[in-house]
Amino acid sequence: MENASYSFSTQPYPPRQRFEVWREEVNAIFDVKIGDPESTAFNYRLTTCYLGSLLMGCGVWEGTEKPVHYDVKRSAQRVRRDGLDHYYICLGLSHSINGSAGQAPLVASDSQIYVLDLARQLDCIITAGDTIILTVPRDLLAAQIGNKDIHGLVLRGGLSDLLADHMRALRARSASFKSDEIPYIQQATLAMVAAAITPSIPNLKSAETEIDRTLLNRARKLIERHLQNPDLTPTFICRHIGISRAGLYRLFEQESGVAAYIQRRRLDKIRAILQGDSSVQHRTSGLAFQFGFKSESHFSRTFKKAFGYSPKEARDYLIASHPLDSAGQASVHTGFSLRTMLDQMTPG
Repeated sequence: MENASYSFSTQPYPPRQRFEVWREEVNAIFDVKIGDPESTAFNYRLTTCYLGSLLMGCGVWEGTEKPVHYDVKRSAQRVRRDGLDHYYICLGLSHSINGSAGQAPLVASDSQIYVLDLARQLDCIITAGDTIILTVPRDLLAAQIGNKDIHGLVLRGGLSDLLADHMRALRARSASFKSDEIPYIQQATLAMVAAAITPSIPNLKSAETEIDRTLLNRARKLIERHLQNPDLTPTFICRHIGISRAGLYRLFEQESGVAAYIQRRRLDKIRAILQGDSSVQHRTSGLAFQFGFKSESHFSRTFKKAFGYSPKEARDYLIASHPLDSAGQASVHTGFSLRTMLDQMTPG
């Protein structure tokens, strides 16, 4: 069974009613107020799902006007009345907050993660925008962070960036999570949160697997974007994702090393180009230099070792599979092609 999600949008309501309707939905946590001129511009969508005992909310600003500002509060009376004992961890993708959390100032701009203790008072102004929010029962983090005061904490640094990547990945993939995966997803998420909030050795050790997975995905995406960059080296990757060379080599151990991975992705890309369009003729020497090979002979040997046939044979295969008709045009192949599917596969 896939992980169920629930959505609410103000879009179906008349503009003058949207903020009031939305306030009824979020009023379980905050007291919210807005000025009359800005209320008519309010338009917001929220999707929520459970990740075990965690609640993830993904907010999207749908207003056509510039984002509006509104007041959010948790008074002492409200804290006593609702008895919520959770941490509220918000990644503001295009959302910001300014005010006070308890007695401390709280200022977080977009792309930052801030933490609220819902058992404490809050008085802030929010600029509406896209968010990813994790609501975490206090006891699930008690062992890792103890009694540390994190109300109003704004996370910074590399571990905060990794947690933000993890939260974005949760948002992107939550609809496909299976029920038997949820306990592990909850465990990984809690480990990442604890490591970002309290980067102790035990917390970092607990989060190590998820941190490695996030760093590896980040490195793969960077490599994919720079396959034609002659400066694509381990040093380049380390500098851009903030990791040591030893750490990078450890991430790519199962790929036979980072250099081997880069070379294989370049070869895959060249093969896809050679076999991608019969109407365009590509010089193999030009492609070789374009993707960082120093000589055509070295490229040809490497290509044949990887795929079992030469670059010329790869191109000839394409031409043979699309014979010209009597008018000199390639015949159209409309059936299923397993080879094409395999050629288009890229690492996740």
